[in-house]
Amino acid sequence: MNNHFQDDGNFVTRFFNQANQSYDKTALILPNMEGQVCLSETSISYGALLNLVNHYQTLWAKKGWRSGDRIIVVIKPSKELYAISLSLLSMGMVPVFIDTGMGRNKIEMAVKDSGAKAIISMKALLKWYWLMPFLWPLKRYCIDGRGLGYQNVTKELSLIETSQPLICDPQSETSHGLISFTSGSTGRPKGADRTHYSLIQQHLAIRDHWPDEQTDIDCPCFPVMVLHNLSCGMTTVVPKVDLAEPAGVNAEQVIKQLRKEGVTRLSGAPAYLSALVEYLAKQDSPDNTISNITSLVVGGATVSKQLAKGIQQHFPNAHSRIVYGSTEAEPICDLNIDEYLAEASNGYLVGHVASQIDLLVSDLSGLKSEGDICEKDLFDRRCQSTQVGEIFVSGNHVLKQYVDNPAANRENKIPRSGVAPTKAVWHRTGDTGYLDQKGRLWLSGRSKDVLNVNGRSIQPYPIERILDDHPLFKRCALVDHQSKIYLFLEMSDALQSTDDLYLNTKNTLHALLVESGLQDLSVIEVDSIPTDKRHNSKVDRPQLQQWLINKKTYNSTHLSLNFQGRS
Repeated sequence: MNNHFQDDGNFVTRFFNQANQSYDKTALILPNMEGQVCLSETSISYGALLNLVNHYQTLWAKKGWRSGDRIIVVIKPSKELYAISLSLLSMGMVPVFIDTGMGRNKIEMAVKDSGAKAIISMKALLKWYWLMPFLWPLKRYCIDGRGLGYQNVTKELSLIETSQPLICDPQSETSHGLISFTSGSTGRPKGADRTHYSLIQQHLAIRDHWPDEQTDIDCPCFPVMVLHNLSCGMTTVVPKVDLAEPAGVNAEQVIKQLRKEGVTRLSGAPAYLSALVEYLAKQDSPDNTISNITSLVVGGATVSKQLAKGIQQHFPNAHSRIVYGSTEAEPICDLNIDEYLAEASNGYLVGHVASQIDLLVSDLSGLKSEGDICEKDLFDRRCQSTQVGEIFVSGNHVLKQYVDNPAANRENKIPRSGVAPTKAVWHRTGDTGYLDQKGRLWLSGRSKDVLNVNGRSIQPYPIERILDDHPLFKRCALVDHQSKIYLFLEMSDALQSTDDLYLNTKNTLHALLVESGLQDLSVIEVDSIPTDKRHNSKVDRPQLQQWLINKKTYNSTHLSLNFQGRS
């Protein structure tokens, strides 16, 4: 298979050409995980992965699957996951990925909204399909066995004696590539439409902001980054972690993996990297640093000063950066950690706007109907430097729509005029923030989480950032509920008693909160503040709201800010 494929709009063209050039090079080193326990490990070369993709292409052709068909893929990271995904993409079919951590009801919504004709998954899920009526209309295929109601796709693959010529189906700028369903914080899951064009543009944007070398060995805790790496010709080491619970990582086994494989690039969300840093901090020198990492990226949630300092200390040879982006737009901004630490706490600095991004900060408060926002509103209400507003982005790699979801598109995609079709919309990120006088972006909160105090809007992040930087507080969250403000605190291990909580909360909070206008609120200590299922890093504020609605009984101390007594 020494063919060279011309750029025909198909994202997989890049992998095919890299595989032909680096046939014997290791493409993937993959652990077989059972939760956080690594049962075994395997690797596959670019050439072997290319052959596996080719065999899957032949199998899909035998089944009569065609360009445009949507196929749900629910498989843990493995050579099968990436070979199946690449084979479907290369033939113009559409892999549909569903975040299985968002609960049964939302999974059911996503499956019904996906328009898929089949599902490819594992026995652990498919053996229960008869309890999930929403899976009954789909053809069901299993990669690790067969059973009543589903077929063994791996056995079918083994019966293929000769493969057809490698296929790379040309795609247009609007051809669906991947569809990924994530829950967001509330409402019906939205299917992000990653077209082939947007996948290519995102690949180019990432490569521009995070340059790679052929000798690099990358260990990303973001599964979609593997497709980018395969398009670059890099070796990818999949970390030994349960990607459904990255914060629960066995840090020792991942640190050993990073050293053994000579990993040079590392990326992950704050909770995952915090676990690695905390493990290294407990080791004696020189075992408390990893010298082979030369490039490190943290993203997916806000970053504490404590984590940033830990990264500096324990990855001393790494060019370390914070990246801001989302499913719909990645990257938006990036920032060197040294620059981040040099700034005072006034929200979360996320840095310099990517050259591929157009960015607006606009104050939309007071508009009668948010569903009728137009581009003129964004420019008429554009914020001046340091003025807080909502963040909107546009660019070639910004996703233009949610699949088959007009309501979500009306709310989050604002049509542009006078630009190329590839920049056809402004995407509403849902974040609030401001641009400073250097043109750098700061985050101040989420538009749905702004606090309303006596008719005044208060942004939560600047306050939470200061508290997060205090050694006694591990995590905090300000929540507005029924016209009252609640401050949830998760204390660090340094806290020893309830008296410590009372005294240190009084000393730390009083001046800060009064200055911010929060003079009347309830302070609640909880054992653990809930976080998002995907990265275990963002505060799950809807869950905190639900606790307040349900009047959850806390194993904690309630404090009033006047500190005249405890409630």
